[in-house]
Amino acid sequence: MICSYKEIPARIAATGSYLPERVVTNHEIPGLEETNGAVERLLGAVERRAAGEDETCSDLIVKAARRVLEAAEASPSDLDQIIVSATPGDYFEPCTASVVQHKLGAQCAAVDIGMSCVGWLAGLDYALKSVACGAKKVLVMAGTVVSKGPAFYNPMRRAIFGDGAGGALLERCEGPGHFLAGGLWTDGQYHDMITMPHLASVPTGRVPEEYRGSFFMGDARIIHQALKDNLPPGLEQTLALAGVAREDLDVAFIHQPSKPLFELAVRASKVPREKLVEDYARYGNTISAELPISLDENVKSGRIKRGDTILKISFGAGFSGG
Repeated sequence: MICSYKEIPARIAATGSYLPERVVTNHEIPGLEETNGAVERLLGAVERRAAGEDETCSDLIVKAARRVLEAAEASPSDLDQIIVSATPGDYFEPCTASVVQHKLGAQCAAVDIGMSCVGWLAGLDYALKSVACGAKKVLVMAGTVVSKGPAFYNPMRRAIFGDGAGGALLERCEGPGHFLAGGLWTDGQYHDMITMPHLASVPTGRVPEEYRGSFFMGDARIIHQALKDNLPPGLEQTLALAGVAREDLDVAFIHQPSKPLFELAVRASKVPREKLVEDYARYGNTISAELPISLDENVKSGRIKRGDTILKISFGAGFSGG
């Protein structure tokens, strides 16, 4: 559903991100020691970050959240709500947001949001509606730690992903809000085309035997078609409702799950190339944390300034998008 945010008195007060210190090159991934550049050529990945042995997903998120709050000159006690997209979280239960709340020393409600790579955008949508209902400060964070555990049967698919965290503080503002329009979509018939199972998962017939219990990505043609069917109409509705033309955009972020999918999304979106942020080679696919990490880096570098018009697009397992 695409909706207008123009009447919601909200703005991004500050951004923040955190990337683990350890850099993992393609040749350091077991099974890809002798790839002769195949990973970079096929996927576009050169390196990615990996969390330390004792670092949890909530640890990464808290480090990023502290940077957000410091930049906003805000305290954890000021927060009305914490929204977290964690892939995977610290536990199946409880929600990782509750761990983040405790480590930050906040006293507000804390909730997890799924939706895979779209999780942070879904968190923004939820946060805006909370502000519309009276919330004054909502922390929206995302993090991922995929470098641990035997989650990948195919080492090439392990090379797609990296660890990291990022987020933003939404706050109530005077006068008209700074958000124009947005929304989310899901095409659930493809829910089993990209899967990361847990202990209680029962695989469908689309998942080959060798991938059961590990990350699986199905027929690329089906995934590409789902993206081409859903992204263009959703984007056109959003731009029309916002009253923004592609030429009006200052910076555009399009999710970079891999080089082929990113290029397909660029073509489907018809966003001018010079407006795009491209940083997949350095960090890989950090799932829902990718957009807030990139947003923060471009704010810090000065590429994004107050008053700029920004487009954020993400898509992933589900099959979902925003």
